[in-house]
Amino acid sequence: MRILVTGAGGFVGRHLIGELTSNGHEAIGLDIGKTPAWLSPSTFVTGNITEADELEKTVAKLNPDACVHLAGWAFVPSGNVAPSKILDINVVGTTNVLEAFRRAQSPARILFVSTSHVYGMRTRPAPIQEDDLLAPDTFYAISKAAADQFCQLYAKQFNLDVMVARPHNHIGPGQSPQFSIASFAKQVAEIRDGATPQMKVGNLENHRDFTDVRDIVRAYRLLLEKGSAGKAYNIASGRDVRVGDVLNRLCELAHVKPDIVRDNALYRPLDQNPTLDTRRIHTDTGWAPLIPLDQTLKDILTPI
Repeated sequence: MRILVTGAGGFVGRHLIGELTSNGHEAIGLDIGKTPAWLSPSTFVTGNITEADELEKTVAKLNPDACVHLAGWAFVPSGNVAPSKILDINVVGTTNVLEAFRRAQSPARILFVSTSHVYGMRTRPAPIQEDDLLAPDTFYAISKAAADQFCQLYAKQFNLDVMVARPHNHIGPGQSPQFSIASFAKQVAEIRDGATPQMKVGNLENHRDFTDVRDIVRAYRLLLEKGSAGKAYNIASGRDVRVGDVLNRLCELAHVKPDIVRDNALYRPLDQNPTLDTRRIHTDTGWAPLIPLDQTLKDILTPI
């Protein structure tokens, strides 16, 4: 398939482009700014999902067989600073993508990457299934839930071949240090290389389900190849780990023993990372996570 990847310049985009091309697909990246170093100019187009007319022209010109819509505002805390901007990017931008394919009368498969945050951060009596109630509780989660619902409605009302992925937290090589595990790894690597043995951290008591980004993008590829239109798919490793334990393991792997300092600017209140039921994606595509957490952490530290 010829696959358009919006947000190709980001952390996940880089891994997804590699996953698609190594499995026989032609990937074309779209993002704002210059061509990323890992893409050639012939496989990249400059574009902004908030510019509807230009996006429509790009989709009509490229005529892709499929699209993975990654582009969006991804950092949860900053959503509180600019809620109107996050709505413009995540909701209006996603609608622009859908409209571009609808107006082109394209039969392309579209995979919108949502998030597990649409379910909210609270305890539920059983693992969450895709048809359970959405209960977003941040500006970021609300924006993603709205876009998520738009996608499913476009599938029903306009017969677009649209699917939704709802992944839990994913980590791996190349992630921005604004995210907790990447920040830990950066600080640990600097201490390993001679920096002052002190680390600034937020709340280490929260629990998260971390999946390797390379397992995540494999799930996206399989959904394009085997998923069903109009469905949402949970994606998770099934491993519930304490954030502080991940930090401890990174320190062990780097052979450092830093002083841990709480930074209130990084601190998030204690919350509950919900458990996701992933039987649907396993049944429809055969996907299951393959990369152990320890391997992920080693690979994050290696290039730093």
